[in-house]
Amino acid sequence: MATADPQAGKYGITARLFSLIGLLPKDQQLILLRQLVGDKITEHLFKLIVEMSEDQQLLLLEQMGQPLEIEIPETTISLEGTEPSMRENPRKSCLINADYRIQGSSFRSYILDISIGGVFIETSERVPVGESIVLNFTLPSLSQPFSLPGKIAWSGPQGFGVKFEGIAKPQGNAIKKYIEKE
Repeated sequence: MATADPQAGKYGITARLFSLIGLLPKDQQLILLRQLVGDKITEHLFKLIVEMSEDQQLLLLEQMGQPLEIEIPETTISLEGTEPSMRENPRKSCLINADYRIQGSSFRSYILDISIGGVFIETSERVPVGESIVLNFTLPSLSQPFSLPGKIAWSGPQGFGVKFEGIAKPQGNAIKKYIEKE
């Protein structure tokens, strides 16, 4: 865990947390909230409702009568390092050269971790979440290059997460074998 700058004080840490949480997609914010409050979700909701104006309470009552539009996934969020990311599959830290195309533009960077479901790419380029990507790389243990389509799952100041789409079984098996290898 990174040590906080003592001169930044409590408000500097709070501002950094607000900034990081603000960068998370809404579904990841909900997962984080659930992890922070645990089984006390109802208690926290009651406190928020009590603090609302009567107009806000009436609006909430109206919205509660409508069906939910999203389903919250049952996954966990890792706050290791400087960037939060979803962890649905086992990951392996790595340093793999990668070429990729987004919106017709080509880029080159590094994959810093990989799973059968996706990768984290280090870059200072900001990319839009939901954008399609074609990722080209070669695993260190193989000579056969991979060309995998995916979507940008999240984006932050140090890079972005890619969720693979339509990964072929041989490629999935090769990635799984690479991850399991010590």
